[in-house]
Amino acid sequence: MQAFSAQTSDKIPAHVPPELIYEFDIARDPRMLEDPHARMRSLLFEAPPIFYSPCNGGQWMVTRKQTIVDMTMKPEVFSNGSAGEKKDATGGLTLLPISVDPPQHTMYRTPLNQQLAAKSVAGLEPSIRAMTNELIDKVLAAGRCDFLSDIAEPLPVTLFLKLAGMPTNRLAEFRELALRASSATVDPATRAETFKHIAGILAETIMARQQKREDDLLSRLLDANLDGRNPNFQEMMGYSILLFLGGLDTVVNALSFGVRRLARDQELQAKLRAEPGLIPGAVEELLRLHGVVCIPRRVARDEVYQGVQFKQGDAVLLLLPAANYDEAAFSNPEQFILGRKEQHQTFNTGPHRCVGLNLARLEMKVFYEEWLKRVPPFRLDPQAPPKFMGGFSLSVTSLPLVWG
Repeated sequence: MQAFSAQTSDKIPAHVPPELIYEFDIARDPRMLEDPHARMRSLLFEAPPIFYSPCNGGQWMVTRKQTIVDMTMKPEVFSNGSAGEKKDATGGLTLLPISVDPPQHTMYRTPLNQQLAAKSVAGLEPSIRAMTNELIDKVLAAGRCDFLSDIAEPLPVTLFLKLAGMPTNRLAEFRELALRASSATVDPATRAETFKHIAGILAETIMARQQKREDDLLSRLLDANLDGRNPNFQEMMGYSILLFLGGLDTVVNALSFGVRRLARDQELQAKLRAEPGLIPGAVEELLRLHGVVCIPRRVARDEVYQGVQFKQGDAVLLLLPAANYDEAAFSNPEQFILGRKEQHQTFNTGPHRCVGLNLARLEMKVFYEEWLKRVPPFRLDPQAPPKFMGGFSLSVTSLPLVWG
């Protein structure tokens, strides 16, 4: 068991027993910065299944798949509702539908389900393929690229901004705002200010669409049916900010971690080049091995769960990337195995299962098809190792590749 320092001991609530304390800083832990997923996997061996870390304000952390599934199905205890502390952190804004619990959540979620269903996003495939090839054209002859900045950021981010109806000429600014908003190290005042800045940008687009509808997601959400009425301005803001954060970060990192995996496995690269029909299954296994998002919850009432005393107001973080390595849920979890039947946790489960999963899967499938078809066997640049960042969303900050 990892010891905790005297400096942090006074931050530990009285109801937390010493044997459940494990000091893990999800943002600054040196092993996270060296290899985020190896560190996540290590927690299953080094820490209790449910443990309390005093870092970053103190919170419970959960690493086992079945426990996370159970918790997501108990919103009356482990709430995603906007408790006062969480609303302060987002500048007083309620992110929809993720920051409300059932049954209210269902009303807000349904319009997004319709717009982001597999059939609805399938028509985007030609655009994704064209954008992927345009980006490959820019780097192919050079025999090298920084995959993050040259491919992983512009592809899903530009696609998403076009889909949502947001301006595409401010990609770098939007990415910086999204990263700051989801950082585990930003102080509450800075985070709230960041959310207000994002809200100001999105307000312009919402007001423009209120005046004149376009062929985009925000326009269609303005006409959504919420129990017999259309969303008001604040509700549109809640939708828009959530889409902004999800669209500008998650797929960027999922692609980057997946390509890093392939760059280190020439045999797998060759197999997928020879049999592109295996790519959809490979996408699922890459998603499992390299989950990105950790999900926050707030304890809504005092409850003893699995022998652990939770108190109302306690923060809980569901470590989805760690759960994907749970040996009770996955045989040989550290191995890449095509055709696994077990459902990974990368998109979460239950009512808050990722609403953008169909779009993410399509983007990744099309990207790998084109990249593996056109780019020669690639590997990590031996002179410039990848760089990572921890936090609520595990991130790649640089991924130099070479080929040819």
